[in-house]
Amino acid sequence: MLQLRGVERRDLDALFALDQECFRPGIAYSRADLRYYLSHPRSITIIAEDDSSQAIVGFIIADSYLERGRRIGHIITIDIAPSERRRGLGRRLIEAMLDRFSSAGTVTLRLEVAIDNIDAQSFYRRLGFLQTGRIRGFYLGTLDALVMEKSLTPSDTQATSGM
Repeated sequence: MLQLRGVERRDLDALFALDQECFRPGIAYSRADLRYYLSHPRSITIIAEDDSSQAIVGFIIADSYLERGRRIGHIITIDIAPSERRRGLGRRLIEAMLDRFSSAGTVTLRLEVAIDNIDAQSFYRRLGFLQTGRIRGFYLGTLDALVMEKSLTPSDTQATSGM
């Protein structure tokens, strides 16, 4: 059974190792970058931990900021251990983050995804994210990223769903 929980100081090494496993060099975060995001006052981290082994098998880090007077959430990273992929954990982590942001009055959740990561793009689209832009050379100075967003305001959701 997997439990979701907040981050603890002792988690840094496990999160760093999982991030290195999930992303190639240059895209994976350095230990210093992860430490920064984990300790930043605007960051939220949700960890998925296996109850029996207490191993961290996934996590999501996000932050929020004001843009034109509106609260915007931004997913910094979502990491899922290869053994847990395609079993619903990514969805659980995103939904937990959506709940946190919705209750805080956040109107939009934004993320970047590598243009060559077709599986992740499909995953985000299934969760209601739409492509809103492209950032040239975002990864490694050579690999473009798609900007994807999901509206968290009920009126926008109803308008896009045909209600």
